[in-house]
Amino acid sequence: MLHEIEDIEQERLRLSQRPAVREAPPVFCAFDVRTSCPVPEFRDRVLSVLDPALRLAVSQPFEGEDLPVDAIPGWFTAVARESAEPAPDFAAQGAERYSTAVGRGAWDLQEWLYQFDPESEFRGWAWWDLTQSGEREARVWVDTWGESFFACDELRWLAYVSGAVEVHGPTLERSEAWFAAARS
Repeated sequence: MLHEIEDIEQERLRLSQRPAVREAPPVFCAFDVRTSCPVPEFRDRVLSVLDPALRLAVSQPFEGEDLPVDAIPGWFTAVARESAEPAPDFAAQGAERYSTAVGRGAWDLQEWLYQFDPESEFRGWAWWDLTQSGEREARVWVDTWGESFFACDELRWLAYVSGAVEVHGPTLERSEAWFAAARS
């Protein structure tokens, strides 16, 4: 699925404000996440990485060269495969949990950022929302254009290194489930 620049700008807007009910697609995919920290802290970490990644998607040419990483949080760059910097415990433990759950090692930072190339068909999701279902339970909602099977390891990586202990899903959910979760 190609991501149009206008769609990415809307995705960035959803990072800072909950979308209106009338904008919701008929179905979403949801990931249930158990966190190692309070959900607001987890949410802040996730959004602090997604925002600059999406900004790069609308502002940089993806032509095989390294993308600028100065806006990416240091804890996220420290957990990347090529980093020599020590990662904070939550990120290092998340990388280990990701490897156990997915069977893959740490992501290379540039490889991860290149998943946001608007011309690429690798990223099969667009950010929609994050709702809290308990002190340390959250649900990540993504738009997958009705697909229940899509590439999402970069999203799992972000969730785990942001403080997820477990990530379950994706599950296909009707938009009414998001409405209910967003209202509570």
